[in-house]
Amino acid sequence: MNPRRRELLQLAAVAPAILAGCAPTDPIEAAIRKIRPLARSLGPVQPGDWLELHRESGQTYAEFRKSIRTRAVDSYRTIRIVQIGALTTGQRNVLDVTVEFIRPFFGLSLQLDPPVALDSIPADAQRENIFEGQAFEEAGQILTPYLLNEVLKQRRQGSDAAVLGITAKDLWPGAGWNFVFGQASLTERVGVWSMARNGDPDENPGMRQLCALRTVLTATHEIGHMFGIRHCTAWTCGMNGSNHLAERDRKPLEFCPECQPKLWWTLGLDPLERSRALETTARRHGFEADANILAAQSRALAG
Repeated sequence: MNPRRRELLQLAAVAPAILAGCAPTDPIEAAIRKIRPLARSLGPVQPGDWLELHRESGQTYAEFRKSIRTRAVDSYRTIRIVQIGALTTGQRNVLDVTVEFIRPFFGLSLQLDPPVALDSIPADAQRENIFEGQAFEEAGQILTPYLLNEVLKQRRQGSDAAVLGITAKDLWPGAGWNFVFGQASLTERVGVWSMARNGDPDENPGMRQLCALRTVLTATHEIGHMFGIRHCTAWTCGMNGSNHLAERDRKPLEFCPECQPKLWWTLGLDPLERSRALETTARRHGFEADANILAAQSRALAG
């Protein structure tokens, strides 16, 4: 038997998903091989981290392809963003930076909806945060299931791959939780994220930049969920779960070699074009560490 044919048959035997569309000649598979050497393993779970409290098995690219039969780009063309409540000048700047990243990250057109007034949210979907300090008690919280089901689903249009709410208010998902950075539905294509715990962007330019980076991390993570991507448990990745601010700050902006190709496939993205566009955006906003990671990725993909 031809040695090359034997190799292909062996690959098929150990990875049946290859026969479902991930063959070695697949350009996505080739791109995965190029960037995999750049990835860093997640490493041991630290006390208080997401995976210490939430046991999850993760999701490979092959598993994603088995579970998602139809590409999002074949059905949807837009991502809709809905502001919830008023924003200060600094918070508005953070939203603008986040929108700039969402465009190249996912490659879809963006639609910006009129804001949702806080006084339109019923009292039983708001509370003071009894777990936190006075600052958050004064700010209050909004219940995420209400926002997802009663607000954002109502804004969803037929062309929308995702509808994402942004708010400066703190969020909580229900009984037994004190807060979440954001929450999304894998089936309803809606999600919401908060900049409340990202720092005060009106304090100074440095804090505004840090708040913007943290908000971008949360936004891209939650939108990833809306495309059916589950938490990553293998690599240091933008799809890692976060249980506290320090854990989220350890995450990179970009997704890993298992999660990034899920976006390439479902959104019909060119890996190199996407990487270069994200690098340009990161440089423009001074996110040098992430820009350098993206530059290395772009070089690998170009090679």
